[in-house]
Amino acid sequence: MTVELYNGLSKAKETFTPLDKGRVKMYCCGPTVYDYAHIGNLRSFIFYDVIKRTLEYEGLKVTQVINITDVDDKMIKNSAARGMRLGEYAAKYTDAFFADIDKVNIRRADLYPRATDNIEAMAEMVTALMHKGYAYQADDGIYYSISKFKGYGKLSGIDPTRIEARMKKDEYDKESVSDFALWKFWDADDGDVFWEGPLPKGRPGWHIECSAMGIKYLGETMDIHCGAVDLMFPHHENEIAQSEAYTGKKFVDYWLHPEHLLVGGQKMSKSLKNFYTLRDLEAMGFDPMSFRLMVLDAHYRSRLDFTPDSLEKYEKTLDDIDITLQRVQKLPLFHDTKTDTGVPRILESFEKAVKNDFDTHSALIAFFGLIDLANKRIREGKASDFEHKQMVEAFRKMDFVLGLFVELKVPDEVMKLVRERDELRDKKEWTAADAKRKVIKTMGYKIIDLEKHDHVIIKNREHGR
Repeated sequence: MTVELYNGLSKAKETFTPLDKGRVKMYCCGPTVYDYAHIGNLRSFIFYDVIKRTLEYEGLKVTQVINITDVDDKMIKNSAARGMRLGEYAAKYTDAFFADIDKVNIRRADLYPRATDNIEAMAEMVTALMHKGYAYQADDGIYYSISKFKGYGKLSGIDPTRIEARMKKDEYDKESVSDFALWKFWDADDGDVFWEGPLPKGRPGWHIECSAMGIKYLGETMDIHCGAVDLMFPHHENEIAQSEAYTGKKFVDYWLHPEHLLVGGQKMSKSLKNFYTLRDLEAMGFDPMSFRLMVLDAHYRSRLDFTPDSLEKYEKTLDDIDITLQRVQKLPLFHDTKTDTGVPRILESFEKAVKNDFDTHSALIAFFGLIDLANKRIREGKASDFEHKQMVEAFRKMDFVLGLFVELKVPDEVMKLVRERDELRDKKEWTAADAKRKVIKTMGYKIIDLEKHDHVIIKNREHGR
């Protein structure tokens, strides 16, 4: 079965065919590390993770590059206001970004190139664009001339004939079609942030960063480029213009854009001050993995409206999943060679969903069908060895894509209390045993009692709320 995906360039669903058989070159727009990432940003990164997992599930070798933008207008302004050097300021929020993606079980990309480590490649590209006649020098920087690139607007549909003015800032109105800065000349507001070499003293514009690093690490043409839908214009449109003018080749075969995370019907945005970070969710007592499950329960091209209350049901669902997975491992087995168990059909439905434009919502429906089957066998108190093996393998395959199963590492001090509680229950000292249970709960874990004094241990997702 092949992977079908919606290509933002053609505005149609296409069968994915990599440039090199068996290998995929994938570039994803990474964080600008001027602050903590909000969960709208994390929705995009979870989607990138699903893409890579799905393609690897299909047997492809994926090289994934996610850039770190560690120099831009906001970062220079914010670091100066805090009396910090740019590198120190960037390191703080870069570390926070990696901590966040670990908490929602995003696998690390193959490369995380930093903009400040690749200035030479950017300067070389800017110089070449000037020599080719696509860029020009103004009094405050070097700009890309949109009118010189015939294909401008082919991704976003923006009309390039409406060129309004030069634009030095990294961000501008989505309706503005403007020549954009490739290289910004140094001024006093930049403090000690500048580079010198083949170009005048200054620093790169935002758009040139992704083009230069994408070409440097993945080559002149790549298979997939991802970024949130609001990056389609101007960022991705500008990337295409400067990259294809530079190489004379197609920059990207497939463009993928996850939709916005909304709050009360509005896009989640730091400028609107209506955003949540993962730290905010944790302060409310939520498990970050509940947010991953929430994201997976919507198609990436659908807008998703977030409220803290909506996260509650996903916390409960995570509990149910954890309990089922632990209980199914404890089932007594009987020998049976029956082959028609229903598990292969459920797995086939799952695979069909994820390979249909990464439809994780439909994939979760199949996943919960397998959960229901496992719970049926738990209620019956036994399962055939053949079916049990199929279920365990299907869960493993599904989680390769979903990334929902995180090994629970229970601390030794908690396990000691669990053993002490078991001893008290054996002695029928129920009050003392219940006191141990309550202590365990305050430490972030919950015991679910089963038959014959057996139990499973899960995270206490009510902890702190």
